[in-house]
Amino acid sequence: MEFFLYLAWNNFETLFAPWTKTAEAKAVITDNALGYGPMGRGFTQIITISYLVEDSVYVQKKKLSQRIDKKEIGSKVLIEYAVKDPKNFEIKGFLKQ
Repeated sequence: MEFFLYLAWNNFETLFAPWTKTAEAKAVITDNALGYGPMGRGFTQIITISYLVEDSVYVQKKKLSQRIDKKEIGSKVLIEYAVKDPKNFEIKGFLKQ
């Protein structure tokens, strides 16, 4: 019961990688494309982001929810990544220019 209440309180969002240490970084959108939405209905954005962790640059693609407004190339993104595997990331939010 407590677990259900916790999920309900947090809008049914689970923690990102609760078993590992994470850190936050700012990323930049370097490419923007369209893809098919859920079950082939509608369209959704597929963004490519680039971010720096220590001395390495990571370039990753992420399919966004249809609810998110169109994002432009050069927009800033706040991400949370696993320290041991920076390729494992989650978008925390989009930063205003």
